[in-house]
Amino acid sequence: MEMFEDAAANGAQKTYTSLANKYRPQTFGEVVGQQAVSKTLTNALKTGRIAHAYLFYGPRGCGKTTSARLFAKALNCTGHPENKPTPDPCGKCPQCREIAASADMDVLELDAASNTGVDKVREAIIDTVALSSGRDRYKVFILDEVHMLSASAFNALLKTIEEPPAHVVFILATTELHKVPLTISSRCQAFRFKPITEEEISSHLLDLAGAENIELDEEAARIIAKYAGGALRDALTILDRAIAFSDGKVGKELAAEMLGLLPQHLVKNAVFAVARRDGPALHKVFETMRAEGFDAVSLLKDLKTAFGEIFYLSLNAGAEPFANAKDILKETSPAFIAALTRKISKLADEVKFSDTPLLSAEVGLFTIMESAVDIESLIARLEALESGAPAGGPHNTNTPAEKKTLTEPAAAPAQSTEPKPQTEKMPAQKAAAIPAAAAAPQDNQAVWAAFKQNIAAQFPFLHDVLQDAEPSFPEENKWLLTFKEKDSFLLDTLKKRIKDLRAAAFKAAGANIDFTFAAQRGQPAGTAPAYRQTAQVIAAPKPAPQAVISDEEPFIAGDYSAWLQPQTQAAAQIDAPAREISETTQKILNIFGGYLTEPV
Repeated sequence: MEMFEDAAANGAQKTYTSLANKYRPQTFGEVVGQQAVSKTLTNALKTGRIAHAYLFYGPRGCGKTTSARLFAKALNCTGHPENKPTPDPCGKCPQCREIAASADMDVLELDAASNTGVDKVREAIIDTVALSSGRDRYKVFILDEVHMLSASAFNALLKTIEEPPAHVVFILATTELHKVPLTISSRCQAFRFKPITEEEISSHLLDLAGAENIELDEEAARIIAKYAGGALRDALTILDRAIAFSDGKVGKELAAEMLGLLPQHLVKNAVFAVARRDGPALHKVFETMRAEGFDAVSLLKDLKTAFGEIFYLSLNAGAEPFANAKDILKETSPAFIAALTRKISKLADEVKFSDTPLLSAEVGLFTIMESAVDIESLIARLEALESGAPAGGPHNTNTPAEKKTLTEPAAAPAQSTEPKPQTEKMPAQKAAAIPAAAAAPQDNQAVWAAFKQNIAAQFPFLHDVLQDAEPSFPEENKWLLTFKEKDSFLLDTLKKRIKDLRAAAFKAAGANIDFTFAAQRGQPAGTAPAYRQTAQVIAAPKPAPQAVISDEEPFIAGDYSAWLQPQTQAAAQIDAPAREISETTQKILNIFGGYLTEPV
Protein backbone atom coordinates (compact mmCIF):
# COMPACT_ATOMS: atom_id res chain seq x y z
CA MET A 1 0.00 0.00 0.00
CA GLU A 2 2.91 2.37 0.80
CA MET A 3 4.28 1.96 -2.71
CA PHE A 4 1.01 3.03 -4.30
CA GLU A 5 0.74 6.09 -2.04
CA ASP A 6 4.30 7.16 -2.86
CA ALA A 7 3.67 6.76 -6.57
CA ALA A 8 0.55 8.93 -6.38
CA ALA A 9 2.41 11.56 -4.33
CA ASN A 10 5.16 11.81 -6.91
CA GLY A 11 2.69 12.33 -9.72
CA ALA A 12 3.55 9.08 -11.41
CA GLN A 13 1.10 7.65 -13.88
CA LYS A 14 -1.44 5.49 -12.07
CA THR A 15 -1.91 1.90 -13.20
CA TYR A 16 -4.78 -0.34 -12.29
CA THR A 17 -4.09 -2.78 -9.46
CA SER A 18 -6.52 -5.56 -8.60
CA LEU A 19 -8.12 -5.50 -5.17
CA ALA A 20 -6.43 -8.81 -4.27
CA ASN A 21 -2.98 -7.24 -4.80
CA LYS A 22 -3.81 -3.74 -3.65
CA TYR A 23 -5.12 -4.91 -0.29
CA ARG A 24 -2.79 -7.85 0.29
CA PRO A 25 -2.14 -8.03 4.07
CA GLN A 26 1.14 -6.39 5.16
CA THR A 27 1.06 -7.63 8.78
CA PHE A 28 -0.08 -10.81 10.49
CA GLY A 29 -2.93 -8.87 12.10
CA GLU A 30 -4.41 -8.11 8.68
CA VAL A 31 -4.63 -11.76 7.61
CA VAL A 32 -8.31 -12.74 7.53
CA GLY A 33 -9.57 -15.99 9.02
CA GLN A 34 -6.22 -17.58 9.98
CA GLN A 35 -5.83 -16.40 13.58
CA ALA A 36 -4.37 -19.71 14.81
CA VAL A 37 -1.62 -19.74 12.19
CA SER A 38 -0.79 -16.06 12.67
CA LYS A 39 -0.60 -16.42 16.46
CA THR A 40 1.71 -19.46 16.25
CA LEU A 41 4.09 -17.77 13.82
CA THR A 42 4.22 -14.50 15.80
CA ASN A 43 4.93 -16.38 19.05
CA ALA A 44 7.71 -18.33 17.32
CA LEU A 45 9.23 -15.03 16.18
CA LYS A 46 8.97 -13.53 19.68
CA THR A 47 10.68 -16.49 21.35
CA GLY A 48 13.23 -17.08 18.60
CA ARG A 49 12.01 -20.64 17.92
CA ILE A 50 12.57 -20.47 14.15
CA ALA A 51 12.25 -23.84 12.41
CA HIS A 52 14.22 -24.68 9.29
CA ALA A 53 11.18 -25.81 7.24
CA TYR A 54 7.47 -24.99 7.23
CA LEU A 55 4.60 -26.55 5.30
CA PHE A 56 1.49 -24.42 4.66
CA TYR A 57 -1.47 -26.37 3.28
CA GLY A 58 -5.10 -25.53 2.64
CA PRO A 59 -7.54 -24.51 -0.12
CA ARG A 60 -6.80 -21.83 -2.69
CA GLY A 61 -6.98 -18.15 -1.89
CA CYS A 62 -6.89 -18.46 1.90
CA GLY A 63 -3.53 -16.77 2.66
CA LYS A 64 -0.74 -19.33 2.31
CA THR A 65 1.56 -17.35 0.01
CA THR A 66 0.71 -14.10 1.81
CA SER A 67 1.66 -15.61 5.17
CA ALA A 68 4.88 -17.00 3.67
CA ARG A 69 5.90 -13.50 2.48
CA LEU A 70 4.95 -11.98 5.84
CA PHE A 71 7.11 -14.55 7.63
CA ALA A 72 10.01 -13.79 5.30
CA LYS A 73 9.58 -10.05 6.04
CA ALA A 74 9.47 -10.75 9.78
CA LEU A 75 12.69 -12.77 9.58
CA ASN A 76 14.59 -10.09 7.68
CA CYS A 77 13.07 -6.75 8.77
CA THR A 78 15.69 -4.16 9.80
CA GLY A 79 13.33 -1.34 10.74
CA HIS A 80 13.45 -2.10 14.46
CA PRO A 81 16.29 -1.30 16.90
CA GLU A 82 16.82 -4.96 17.82
CA ASN A 83 18.85 -6.81 15.24
CA LYS A 84 16.64 -9.89 15.26
CA PRO A 85 13.42 -11.25 13.73
CA THR A 86 10.29 -9.36 14.77
CA PRO A 87 6.58 -10.32 14.71
CA ASP A 88 5.73 -6.77 13.54
CA PRO A 89 7.66 -5.98 10.33
CA CYS A 90 7.86 -2.26 9.72
CA GLY A 91 6.96 -2.33 6.03
CA LYS A 92 9.32 0.59 5.30
CA CYS A 93 12.82 -0.88 5.35
CA PRO A 94 14.38 -2.07 2.05
CA GLN A 95 13.84 -5.72 3.00
CA CYS A 96 10.13 -5.26 3.70
CA ARG A 97 9.50 -3.22 0.57
CA GLU A 98 11.40 -5.57 -1.72
CA ILE A 99 9.83 -8.74 -0.30
CA ALA A 100 6.37 -7.17 -0.75
CA ALA A 101 7.25 -6.54 -4.41
CA SER A 102 8.83 -10.01 -4.85
CA ALA A 103 12.16 -8.35 -5.66
CA ASP A 104 14.39 -9.43 -2.77
CA MET A 105 17.37 -11.45 -4.04
CA ASP A 106 17.60 -13.44 -0.77
CA VAL A 107 13.92 -14.45 -0.77
CA LEU A 108 13.41 -16.83 -3.68
CA GLU A 109 9.84 -17.66 -4.72
CA LEU A 110 9.74 -20.78 -6.89
CA ASP A 111 6.61 -21.95 -8.66
CA ALA A 112 6.86 -25.72 -8.40
CA ALA A 113 4.08 -26.17 -10.96
CA SER A 114 6.35 -24.82 -13.72
CA ASN A 115 9.62 -26.15 -12.27
CA THR A 116 8.77 -29.78 -11.60
CA GLY A 117 11.99 -31.47 -12.75
CA VAL A 118 14.95 -32.43 -10.67
CA ASP A 119 17.26 -30.26 -12.80
CA LYS A 120 15.28 -27.12 -11.95
CA VAL A 121 15.30 -27.96 -8.25
CA ARG A 122 19.04 -28.63 -8.30
CA GLU A 123 19.75 -25.42 -10.20
CA ALA A 124 17.50 -23.12 -8.15
CA ILE A 125 17.88 -24.59 -4.67
CA ILE A 126 20.43 -27.32 -4.08
CA ASP A 127 23.31 -25.55 -5.82
CA THR A 128 22.62 -22.20 -4.11
CA VAL A 129 21.47 -23.22 -0.64
CA ALA A 130 25.01 -23.40 0.77
CA LEU A 131 25.82 -19.84 -0.35
CA SER A 132 25.41 -17.18 2.29
CA SER A 133 22.74 -14.54 1.89
CA GLY A 134 23.75 -11.41 0.03
CA ARG A 135 22.25 -8.90 2.45
CA ASP A 136 19.38 -10.30 4.51
CA ARG A 137 19.47 -12.07 7.82
CA TYR A 138 17.94 -15.28 6.37
CA LYS A 139 17.81 -16.80 2.92
CA VAL A 140 14.19 -17.90 2.43
CA PHE A 141 12.96 -20.36 -0.21
CA ILE A 142 9.19 -20.21 -0.86
CA LEU A 143 8.01 -23.18 -2.95
CA ASP A 144 4.43 -22.65 -4.09
CA GLU A 145 2.29 -25.63 -5.19
CA VAL A 146 5.07 -27.93 -4.01
CA HIS A 147 2.96 -31.05 -4.62
CA MET A 148 3.65 -30.60 -8.34
CA LEU A 149 7.31 -31.58 -7.98
CA SER A 150 8.29 -34.92 -9.48
CA ALA A 151 9.34 -37.86 -7.33
CA SER A 152 12.98 -37.41 -8.30
CA ALA A 153 12.81 -33.70 -7.45
CA PHE A 154 11.39 -34.53 -4.01
CA ASN A 155 14.19 -37.06 -3.44
CA ALA A 156 16.82 -34.49 -4.41
CA LEU A 157 15.26 -31.94 -2.07
CA LEU A 158 14.93 -34.35 0.85
CA LYS A 159 18.47 -34.14 2.26
CA THR A 160 18.57 -30.36 1.89
CA ILE A 161 15.31 -29.87 3.81
CA GLU A 162 16.39 -32.31 6.49
CA GLU A 163 19.69 -30.54 7.29
CA PRO A 164 19.80 -27.05 5.74
CA PRO A 165 22.36 -24.37 6.69
CA ALA A 166 21.46 -22.28 9.73
CA HIS A 167 20.71 -19.19 7.64
CA VAL A 168 18.17 -20.97 5.37
CA VAL A 169 14.41 -21.34 5.91
CA PHE A 170 12.13 -23.34 3.60
CA ILE A 171 8.42 -22.51 3.30
CA LEU A 172 6.45 -25.02 1.24
CA ALA A 173 2.86 -24.23 0.19
CA THR A 174 0.35 -26.65 -1.29
CA THR A 175 -3.35 -27.14 -1.88
CA GLU A 176 -3.02 -30.94 -1.92
CA LEU A 177 -1.24 -32.20 1.16
CA HIS A 178 -1.80 -35.87 0.33
CA LYS A 179 0.48 -35.52 -2.72
CA VAL A 180 3.44 -34.38 -0.64
CA PRO A 181 5.60 -37.38 0.38
CA LEU A 182 5.66 -38.15 4.08
CA THR A 183 9.45 -38.00 3.99
CA ILE A 184 9.10 -34.29 3.18
CA SER A 185 6.06 -33.32 5.32
CA SER A 186 7.43 -35.09 8.41
CA ARG A 187 10.51 -32.84 8.32
CA CYS A 188 8.43 -29.65 8.29
CA GLN A 189 6.25 -27.80 10.77
CA ALA A 190 2.84 -28.14 9.13
CA PHE A 191 0.17 -25.42 9.36
CA ARG A 192 -3.38 -25.96 8.12
CA PHE A 193 -5.04 -22.94 6.50
CA LYS A 194 -8.80 -23.38 6.78
CA PRO A 195 -11.39 -22.01 4.33
CA ILE A 196 -12.50 -18.52 5.31
CA THR A 197 -16.09 -18.33 6.50
CA GLU A 198 -18.78 -16.49 4.57
CA GLU A 199 -19.25 -14.06 7.46
CA GLU A 200 -15.55 -13.13 7.50
CA ILE A 201 -15.41 -12.71 3.72
CA SER A 202 -18.61 -10.66 3.65
CA SER A 203 -17.39 -8.35 6.41
CA HIS A 204 -14.03 -7.88 4.67
CA LEU A 205 -15.70 -7.06 1.35
CA LEU A 206 -17.85 -4.39 2.99
CA ASP A 207 -14.75 -2.81 4.55
CA LEU A 208 -12.89 -2.75 1.23
CA ALA A 209 -15.93 -1.35 -0.60
CA GLY A 210 -16.00 1.51 1.89
CA ALA A 211 -12.30 2.18 1.31
CA GLU A 212 -12.94 2.22 -2.46
CA ASN A 213 -16.03 4.47 -2.13
CA ILE A 214 -18.20 1.72 -3.60
CA GLU A 215 -21.76 1.18 -2.36
CA LEU A 216 -21.96 -2.55 -1.70
CA ASP A 217 -25.21 -4.04 -0.46
CA GLU A 218 -24.91 -6.49 2.46
CA GLU A 219 -26.96 -9.10 0.62
CA ALA A 220 -24.73 -8.73 -2.43
CA ALA A 221 -21.66 -9.18 -0.21
CA ARG A 222 -23.16 -12.42 1.17
CA ILE A 223 -23.88 -13.68 -2.36
CA ILE A 224 -20.28 -13.01 -3.43
CA ALA A 225 -18.91 -14.58 -0.24
CA LYS A 226 -21.00 -17.70 -0.74
CA TYR A 227 -20.00 -17.99 -4.40
CA ALA A 228 -16.29 -17.67 -3.49
CA GLY A 229 -16.40 -20.95 -1.57
CA GLY A 230 -14.07 -19.96 1.27
CA ALA A 231 -11.42 -18.27 -0.95
CA LEU A 232 -10.96 -14.60 -0.10
CA ARG A 233 -8.89 -14.02 -3.23
CA ASP A 234 -11.76 -15.29 -5.39
CA ALA A 235 -14.19 -13.02 -3.55
CA LEU A 236 -11.98 -9.98 -4.20
CA THR A 237 -11.73 -10.91 -7.89
CA ILE A 238 -15.54 -11.18 -8.10
CA LEU A 239 -15.95 -7.83 -6.35
CA ASP A 240 -13.52 -6.30 -8.87
CA ARG A 241 -15.72 -7.57 -11.69
CA ALA A 242 -18.89 -6.39 -9.96
CA ILE A 243 -17.48 -2.88 -9.58
CA ALA A 244 -16.63 -2.81 -13.29
CA PHE A 245 -20.11 -4.16 -14.11
CA SER A 246 -21.89 -1.53 -12.02
CA ASP A 247 -22.02 2.26 -11.86
CA GLY A 248 -20.58 2.41 -8.36
CA LYS A 249 -23.45 0.60 -6.63
CA VAL A 250 -23.42 -3.20 -6.29
CA GLY A 251 -26.78 -4.62 -5.23
CA LYS A 252 -28.25 -8.09 -4.80
CA GLU A 253 -29.82 -8.26 -8.27
CA LEU A 254 -26.68 -7.02 -9.99
CA ALA A 255 -24.47 -9.57 -8.20
CA ALA A 256 -26.83 -12.43 -9.06
CA GLU A 257 -27.04 -11.35 -12.71
CA MET A 258 -23.28 -10.93 -13.02
CA LEU A 259 -22.59 -14.37 -11.55
CA GLY A 260 -25.33 -16.00 -13.62
CA LEU A 261 -27.11 -17.30 -10.54
CA LEU A 262 -30.48 -18.98 -10.91
CA PRO A 263 -33.51 -17.13 -9.47
CA GLN A 264 -34.35 -18.43 -6.03
CA HIS A 265 -37.94 -19.23 -6.96
CA LEU A 266 -36.70 -21.49 -9.76
CA VAL A 267 -34.43 -23.42 -7.40
CA LYS A 268 -37.27 -23.66 -4.86
CA ASN A 269 -39.66 -25.08 -7.46
CA ALA A 270 -37.05 -27.64 -8.53
CA VAL A 271 -36.41 -28.72 -4.92
CA PHE A 272 -40.11 -29.28 -4.21
CA ALA A 273 -40.59 -31.08 -7.55
CA VAL A 274 -37.75 -33.54 -6.87
CA ALA A 275 -38.71 -34.12 -3.23
CA ARG A 276 -42.36 -34.77 -4.15
CA ARG A 277 -41.54 -36.66 -7.37
CA ASP A 278 -43.63 -34.19 -9.36
CA GLY A 279 -42.58 -34.81 -12.95
CA PRO A 280 -44.67 -32.09 -14.65
CA ALA A 281 -43.44 -29.44 -12.19
CA LEU A 282 -39.81 -30.44 -12.79
CA HIS A 283 -40.31 -30.31 -16.57
CA LYS A 284 -41.75 -26.82 -16.23
CA VAL A 285 -38.56 -25.74 -14.41
CA PHE A 286 -36.43 -27.02 -17.29
CA GLU A 287 -38.63 -25.31 -19.86
CA THR A 288 -37.97 -22.02 -18.05
CA MET A 289 -34.25 -22.76 -18.00
CA ARG A 290 -34.19 -23.39 -21.76
CA ALA A 291 -36.11 -20.18 -22.42
CA GLU A 292 -33.85 -18.07 -20.18
CA GLY A 293 -30.59 -19.78 -21.12
CA PHE A 294 -29.64 -20.94 -17.62
CA ASP A 295 -26.90 -23.49 -17.01
CA ALA A 296 -27.82 -27.08 -16.08
CA VAL A 297 -24.77 -27.62 -13.89
CA SER A 298 -25.60 -24.47 -11.93
CA LEU A 299 -29.08 -25.83 -11.23
CA LEU A 300 -27.70 -29.15 -10.02
CA LYS A 301 -25.19 -27.40 -7.75
CA ASP A 302 -27.93 -25.21 -6.31
CA LEU A 303 -30.14 -28.27 -5.82
CA LYS A 304 -27.35 -30.10 -4.02
CA THR A 305 -26.69 -27.09 -1.80
CA ALA A 306 -30.39 -26.60 -1.03
CA PHE A 307 -30.94 -30.26 -0.11
CA GLY A 308 -27.78 -30.19 1.99
CA GLU A 309 -29.05 -27.17 3.92
CA ILE A 310 -32.44 -28.86 4.38
CA PHE A 311 -30.66 -31.93 5.75
CA TYR A 312 -28.83 -29.76 8.28
CA LEU A 313 -32.15 -28.13 9.06
CA SER A 314 -33.54 -31.56 10.01
CA LEU A 315 -30.72 -31.78 12.57
CA ASN A 316 -31.72 -28.38 13.99
CA ALA A 317 -28.60 -26.81 12.48
CA GLY A 318 -28.40 -23.97 9.98
CA ALA A 319 -31.21 -21.97 8.44
CA GLU A 320 -33.80 -22.45 5.69
CA PRO A 321 -32.33 -22.04 2.19
CA PHE A 322 -35.65 -20.48 1.13
CA ALA A 323 -39.09 -19.84 2.56
CA ASN A 324 -41.17 -22.91 3.55
CA ALA A 325 -38.23 -25.29 3.15
CA LYS A 326 -39.32 -26.95 6.41
CA ASP A 327 -42.43 -28.27 4.63
CA ILE A 328 -40.24 -30.83 2.84
CA LEU A 329 -39.25 -32.36 6.19
CA LYS A 330 -42.94 -32.97 6.94
CA GLU A 331 -43.18 -35.21 3.88
CA THR A 332 -39.78 -36.92 3.73
CA SER A 333 -37.11 -38.25 6.07
CA PRO A 334 -33.58 -36.87 6.66
CA ALA A 335 -32.13 -40.10 5.25
CA PHE A 336 -34.08 -39.58 2.01
CA ILE A 337 -32.84 -35.98 1.75
CA ALA A 338 -29.25 -37.15 2.29
CA ALA A 339 -29.63 -39.81 -0.43
CA LEU A 340 -30.98 -37.22 -2.88
CA THR A 341 -28.06 -34.90 -2.12
CA ARG A 342 -25.54 -37.64 -2.86
CA LYS A 343 -27.21 -38.75 -6.10
CA ILE A 344 -27.54 -35.17 -7.38
CA SER A 345 -23.84 -34.62 -6.66
CA LYS A 346 -22.98 -37.64 -8.82
CA LEU A 347 -25.34 -36.43 -11.54
CA ALA A 348 -23.64 -33.01 -11.61
CA ASP A 349 -20.30 -34.69 -12.34
CA GLU A 350 -21.84 -36.60 -15.23
CA VAL A 351 -23.64 -33.62 -16.77
CA LYS A 352 -20.38 -31.62 -16.96
CA PHE A 353 -19.22 -33.82 -19.84
CA SER A 354 -22.55 -34.07 -21.69
CA ASP A 355 -23.10 -32.48 -25.10
CA THR A 356 -26.75 -31.81 -24.12
CA PRO A 357 -26.50 -30.69 -20.47
CA LEU A 358 -30.12 -29.64 -19.95
CA LEU A 359 -31.52 -32.85 -21.38
CA SER A 360 -29.05 -34.98 -19.42
CA ALA A 361 -29.82 -33.11 -16.21
CA GLU A 362 -33.59 -33.45 -16.64
CA VAL A 363 -33.45 -37.15 -17.52
CA GLY A 364 -31.03 -37.76 -14.68
CA LEU A 365 -33.31 -36.05 -12.13
CA PHE A 366 -36.28 -38.08 -13.38
CA THR A 367 -34.21 -41.24 -12.92
CA ILE A 368 -33.26 -40.18 -9.40
CA MET A 369 -36.91 -39.52 -8.52
CA GLU A 370 -37.88 -42.99 -9.68
CA SER A 371 -34.97 -44.83 -8.06
CA ALA A 372 -34.75 -43.05 -4.69
CA VAL A 373 -36.90 -44.75 -2.05
CA ASP A 374 -37.85 -43.17 1.27
CA ILE A 375 -37.37 -46.27 3.46
CA GLU A 376 -38.37 -44.56 6.69
CA SER A 377 -41.70 -43.46 5.25
CA LEU A 378 -42.38 -47.03 4.11
CA ILE A 379 -41.56 -48.28 7.60
CA ALA A 380 -43.99 -45.73 9.04
CA ARG A 381 -46.69 -47.06 6.72
CA LEU A 382 -45.97 -50.64 7.75
CA GLU A 383 -46.17 -49.68 11.41
CA ALA A 384 -49.46 -47.94 10.75
CA LEU A 385 -50.74 -51.10 9.02
CA GLU A 386 -49.60 -53.24 11.95
CA SER A 387 -51.35 -51.04 14.53
CA GLY A 388 -54.51 -50.82 12.46
CA ALA A 389 -54.14 -47.07 11.84
CA PRO A 390 -54.60 -45.64 8.32
CA ALA A 391 -51.36 -45.93 6.36
CA GLY A 392 -49.84 -43.30 4.17
CA GLY A 393 -49.80 -40.37 6.58
CA PRO A 394 -47.04 -37.80 6.73
CA HIS A 395 -43.59 -39.02 7.50
CA ASN A 396 -43.16 -37.24 10.79
CA THR A 397 -46.07 -38.92 12.56
CA ASN A 398 -43.51 -40.85 14.61
CA THR A 399 -40.82 -39.41 16.80
CA PRO A 400 -37.23 -40.60 16.22
CA ALA A 401 -37.48 -42.82 19.29
CA GLU A 402 -40.45 -44.65 17.76
CA LYS A 403 -38.77 -45.43 14.43
CA LYS A 404 -37.76 -49.01 13.69
CA THR A 405 -35.38 -50.63 11.27
CA LEU A 406 -36.73 -52.78 8.45
CA THR A 407 -34.91 -56.11 8.51
CA GLU A 408 -35.37 -59.33 6.65
CA PRO A 409 -37.31 -61.87 8.77
CA ALA A 410 -35.00 -64.56 10.07
CA ALA A 411 -35.86 -68.19 9.45
CA ALA A 412 -38.02 -69.43 12.31
CA PRO A 413 -36.74 -72.44 14.28
CA ALA A 414 -38.61 -75.68 14.26
CA GLN A 415 -40.22 -74.76 17.54
CA SER A 416 -39.84 -71.84 19.94
CA THR A 417 -41.30 -71.44 23.39
CA GLU A 418 -42.07 -68.15 25.08
CA PRO A 419 -40.70 -68.02 28.67
CA LYS A 420 -43.40 -68.57 31.21
CA PRO A 421 -44.36 -65.31 32.88
CA GLN A 422 -44.74 -64.92 36.60
CA THR A 423 -48.25 -65.51 37.82
CA GLU A 424 -50.05 -62.24 38.34
CA LYS A 425 -52.41 -61.87 41.23
CA MET A 426 -55.83 -60.69 40.16
CA PRO A 427 -57.34 -57.80 42.14
CA ALA A 428 -60.40 -58.78 44.08
CA GLN A 429 -62.69 -56.37 42.28
CA LYS A 430 -61.52 -57.65 38.89
CA ALA A 431 -62.02 -61.27 39.94
CA ALA A 432 -65.50 -60.45 41.10
CA ALA A 433 -66.30 -58.90 37.76
CA ILE A 434 -65.52 -62.12 35.86
CA PRO A 435 -68.60 -64.22 35.14
CA ALA A 436 -68.74 -67.51 37.00
CA ALA A 437 -68.87 -69.38 33.74
CA ALA A 438 -65.60 -67.74 32.64
CA ALA A 439 -63.82 -68.39 35.95
CA ALA A 440 -64.34 -72.11 35.64
CA PRO A 441 -62.67 -74.19 32.89
CA GLN A 442 -64.58 -73.58 29.67
CA ASP A 443 -64.83 -75.20 26.33
CA ASN A 444 -61.53 -74.32 24.70
CA GLN A 445 -63.05 -73.50 21.30
CA ALA A 446 -65.53 -71.08 22.87
CA VAL A 447 -62.75 -69.34 24.79
CA TRP A 448 -60.68 -69.19 21.61
CA ALA A 449 -63.59 -67.55 19.77
CA ALA A 450 -64.01 -64.98 22.56
CA PHE A 451 -60.27 -64.34 22.52
CA LYS A 452 -60.32 -63.66 18.77
CA GLN A 453 -63.25 -61.27 19.20
CA ASN A 454 -61.28 -59.31 21.78
CA ILE A 455 -58.27 -59.18 19.46
CA ALA A 456 -60.42 -58.09 16.49
CA ALA A 457 -61.89 -55.23 18.51
CA GLN A 458 -58.57 -53.86 19.73
CA PHE A 459 -55.90 -55.08 17.29
CA PRO A 460 -57.27 -55.79 13.78
CA PHE A 461 -53.80 -56.52 12.44
CA LEU A 462 -53.17 -59.23 15.04
CA HIS A 463 -56.59 -60.71 14.25
CA ASP A 464 -55.52 -61.09 10.61
CA VAL A 465 -52.30 -62.79 11.71
CA LEU A 466 -54.16 -65.23 13.98
CA GLN A 467 -56.31 -66.34 11.06
CA ASP A 468 -53.25 -68.29 9.88
CA ALA A 469 -52.85 -70.08 13.24
CA GLU A 470 -54.09 -73.57 14.16
CA PRO A 471 -54.80 -73.49 17.95
CA SER A 472 -54.43 -76.45 20.29
CA PHE A 473 -54.65 -76.72 24.07
CA PRO A 474 -52.14 -79.29 25.43
CA GLU A 475 -52.65 -78.31 29.07
CA GLU A 476 -54.86 -76.12 31.16
CA ASN A 477 -54.13 -72.41 30.53
CA LYS A 478 -51.54 -73.32 27.89
CA TRP A 479 -52.20 -72.59 24.23
CA LEU A 480 -50.11 -73.77 21.29
CA LEU A 481 -50.47 -71.80 18.05
CA THR A 482 -49.13 -73.66 15.00
CA PHE A 483 -48.47 -72.07 11.60
CA LYS A 484 -47.63 -73.38 8.18
CA GLU A 485 -43.94 -73.24 7.37
CA LYS A 486 -44.52 -70.56 4.73
CA ASP A 487 -46.17 -68.33 7.35
CA SER A 488 -43.48 -68.85 10.00
CA PHE A 489 -42.36 -65.23 9.69
CA LEU A 490 -45.55 -64.29 11.58
CA LEU A 491 -44.13 -65.83 14.75
CA ASP A 492 -41.81 -62.86 15.31
CA THR A 493 -44.75 -60.47 15.09
CA LEU A 494 -46.72 -62.41 17.71
CA LYS A 495 -43.75 -62.58 20.06
CA LYS A 496 -43.39 -58.80 19.94
CA ARG A 497 -47.09 -58.39 20.78
CA ILE A 498 -47.24 -61.05 23.49
CA LYS A 499 -48.53 -58.56 26.08
CA ASP A 500 -51.52 -57.71 23.89
CA LEU A 501 -52.25 -61.42 23.35
CA ARG A 502 -52.13 -62.18 27.07
CA ALA A 503 -54.41 -59.26 27.90
CA ALA A 504 -57.05 -60.39 25.39
CA ALA A 505 -56.73 -64.03 26.53
CA PHE A 506 -57.12 -63.05 30.20
CA LYS A 507 -60.28 -61.15 29.34
CA ALA A 508 -61.70 -64.20 27.52
CA ALA A 509 -60.55 -67.02 29.82
CA GLY A 510 -60.33 -65.29 33.19
CA ALA A 511 -56.84 -66.70 33.71
CA ASN A 512 -53.26 -66.07 32.68
CA ILE A 513 -52.62 -67.96 29.44
CA ASP A 514 -49.14 -69.27 28.60
CA PHE A 515 -48.64 -69.00 24.82
CA THR A 516 -46.39 -71.25 22.75
CA PHE A 517 -45.77 -70.84 19.01
CA ALA A 518 -44.58 -73.38 16.45
CA ALA A 519 -44.11 -73.80 12.72
CA GLN A 520 -44.49 -77.13 10.96
CA ARG A 521 -44.15 -78.53 7.50
CA GLY A 522 -47.18 -79.39 5.48
CA GLN A 523 -50.79 -78.30 6.02
CA PRO A 524 -52.14 -77.88 9.56
CA ALA A 525 -55.36 -79.59 10.46
CA GLY A 526 -58.53 -77.90 9.36
CA THR A 527 -59.60 -76.08 6.23
CA ALA A 528 -58.17 -72.86 4.90
CA PRO A 529 -59.97 -69.72 6.17
CA ALA A 530 -62.42 -68.12 3.79
CA TYR A 531 -60.59 -64.80 3.70
CA ARG A 532 -57.58 -66.24 1.84
CA GLN A 533 -56.86 -64.77 -1.59
CA THR A 534 -55.29 -66.38 -4.62
CA ALA A 535 -52.52 -64.56 -6.48
CA GLN A 536 -51.33 -65.34 -9.99
CA VAL A 537 -47.64 -66.38 -9.96
CA ILE A 538 -45.68 -64.40 -12.55
CA ALA A 539 -42.24 -65.52 -13.61
CA ALA A 540 -39.68 -62.77 -13.10
CA PRO A 541 -38.41 -61.39 -16.46
CA LYS A 542 -34.71 -62.03 -16.86
CA PRO A 543 -32.50 -59.08 -17.93
CA ALA A 544 -30.11 -59.25 -20.82
CA PRO A 545 -26.74 -60.90 -20.17
CA GLN A 546 -24.20 -58.74 -18.34
CA ALA A 547 -26.82 -56.11 -17.51
CA VAL A 548 -25.95 -53.94 -14.57
CA ILE A 549 -28.32 -52.37 -12.07
CA SER A 550 -26.64 -50.00 -9.64
CA ASP A 551 -28.21 -48.71 -6.42
CA GLU A 552 -25.56 -46.00 -6.22
CA GLU A 553 -25.42 -44.41 -9.67
CA PRO A 554 -28.31 -42.27 -10.92
CA PHE A 555 -28.28 -43.99 -14.31
CA ILE A 556 -28.96 -47.64 -15.12
CA ALA A 557 -27.14 -49.60 -17.82
CA GLY A 558 -28.49 -52.59 -19.73
CA ASP A 559 -31.48 -53.61 -21.83
CA TYR A 560 -34.63 -53.63 -19.73
CA SER A 561 -37.32 -53.60 -22.38
CA ALA A 562 -38.82 -56.77 -20.85
CA TRP A 563 -39.39 -54.92 -17.58
CA LEU A 564 -41.56 -52.38 -19.38
CA GLN A 565 -44.16 -55.00 -20.44
CA PRO A 566 -45.74 -56.36 -17.24
CA GLN A 567 -49.08 -57.06 -18.95
CA THR A 568 -47.38 -59.09 -21.67
CA GLN A 569 -45.46 -61.09 -19.09
CA ALA A 570 -48.63 -61.76 -17.12
CA ALA A 571 -50.44 -62.91 -20.24
CA ALA A 572 -47.59 -65.25 -21.11
CA GLN A 573 -47.81 -66.90 -17.68
CA ILE A 574 -51.60 -67.11 -17.46
CA ASP A 575 -51.43 -70.87 -17.01
CA ALA A 576 -48.96 -70.68 -14.12
CA PRO A 577 -50.06 -72.50 -10.97
CA ALA A 578 -51.80 -70.38 -8.32
CA ARG A 579 -50.23 -69.72 -4.94
CA GLU A 580 -52.18 -68.95 -1.81
CA ILE A 581 -51.11 -65.86 0.14
CA SER A 582 -52.43 -64.44 3.34
CA GLU A 583 -54.29 -61.17 3.56
CA THR A 584 -51.35 -59.65 5.48
CA THR A 585 -48.92 -60.56 2.71
CA GLN A 586 -51.27 -59.05 0.15
CA LYS A 587 -51.42 -55.78 2.10
CA ILE A 588 -47.64 -55.59 2.21
CA LEU A 589 -47.47 -56.25 -1.54
CA ASN A 590 -49.95 -53.43 -2.11
CA ILE A 591 -47.76 -51.00 -0.15
CA PHE A 592 -44.63 -51.80 -2.13
CA GLY A 593 -46.42 -52.28 -5.43
CA GLY A 594 -44.94 -55.76 -5.77
CA TYR A 595 -46.01 -59.25 -6.81
CA LEU A 596 -44.94 -62.82 -6.11
CA THR A 597 -42.45 -64.53 -8.40
CA GLU A 598 -41.10 -68.01 -8.87
CA PRO A 599 -37.67 -68.56 -7.25
CA VAL A 600 -34.84 -68.02 -9.74
